[in-house]
Amino acid sequence: MLHKYIAIAHEEKEMEKFLWVCVFALFSINAYSIGEVSNAQVTKVRVDLDGRAMVFFDRPMGGTPPGCVNPAYVDALAFDASTSGGKAILGMVLTAKSTGSPISAFGMGFCSIYGGSTIETWNNGFLK
Repeated sequence: MLHKYIAIAHEEKEMEKFLWVCVFALFSINAYSIGEVSNAQVTKVRVDLDGRAMVFFDRPMGGTPPGCVNPAYVDALAFDASTSGGKAILGMVLTAKSTGSPISAFGMGFCSIYGGSTIETWNNGFLK
């Protein structure tokens, strides 16, 4: 009888290891499915009436941008300028554009601002 309990405990331990491997694999896949640009110049900033906005850089996004990005927007990131975070992003990209300061930015790995199939959503960025 004890042998049965040991065998079940061993199976549970193996299942736990398998689940942890799956969790780490999912996080690893998501971590690499983002676009990024480093030391780039802001070439254009677009803001729409509804608050949606996008920033264009002098080069395409590096890293691994998500598959939802339209080829016309491989050098851009989108954000919602009607939110407090979006207003901060807008201020930063306008500063970068007006001063010529380089900027680095990272996408979120998905496209949520312009209909979910156009342009990667901004995650974070900084001025140099």
